Amino acid sequence: MHERHELSFAGRAYRVFTETVGEPPEAGWPVALILDADQFFERAAEMAGARAAPCLLVGVGLPEEDAAARIARRYFELTDRAAAGAIPTRPGQDTPETGGERLFAGMLRWRLLPWLEELYPLAAGRMAVFGHSLAGLFVLRAFLRRELPIADFLAADPSVWWNRHRVMAELDAFVAGRPDHVAHDQRRLTILAAGRKADRPSLSRAERAAVGAVRGGPNGLAFGARLADAGHRHVTIVPMPEETHGSIVGPALERFLSIAGEDRTAAGSPGL
Repeated sequence: MHERHELSFAGRAYRVFTETVGEPPEAGWPVALILDADQFFERAAEMAGARAAPCLLVGVGLPEEDAAARIARRYFELTDRAAAGAIPTRPGQDTPETGGERLFAGMLRWRLLPWLEELYPLAAGRMAVFGHSLAGLFVLRAFLRRELPIADFLAADPSVWWNRHRVMAELDAFVAGRPDHVAHDQRRLTILAAGRKADRPSLSRAERAAVGAVRGGPNGLAFGARLADAGHRHVTIVPMPEETHGSIVGPALERFLSIAGEDRTAAGSPGL
């Protein structure tokens, strides 16, 4: 049975879910961190329970009960600041506030992780994070910035298109700024990319064209390939041609839980 907690950071409220799976390991709990827990924690908990491999499943979500309010807040929490023209919106829809992803990263590092360490014995170097869509973009940025003590990162169909593909420029800066470090980085990054477009019957042809124009171009596969070409040895890119942006979540969670359960401490703990 999972527990629900309310945490706050910098005056903002978050909803955190926790569930232990299996018997407590002697070395401490490996942590499987799920972003967008409002949508995915229940599903992940069922999958983790079926696997029975020991882990501490942690989900981070938002407390807003109104769906529209939660979606609007999600845009802020997971993104850098973007101009209105870089965000696909429908006619009459308000442009969401953006730019809070550094605040959210601070909440994970300075509020969530110390709180977990007070409650549970955690295994050193055994933390993994899962994000889908905009949360997948956040995972890519967390990987580049090295601000969180995470060994395994999984981004499911990450929104690389966001803000005119700015994360690709951030990747180039990461590679150029630390060329020798890239090849010795022991952290693992797994990127899954959907290959089938979802039907959008509620959108007009013009609206679909506008969305396509903003969201086209390099995707998660391009991000992973560029990082691998730069010499990173622990990047896995997985095209999933039969999956859509929505249907990819199930197989992505299965893969994530498998990765989170692997003991890689012999390879060394991830440095910051």
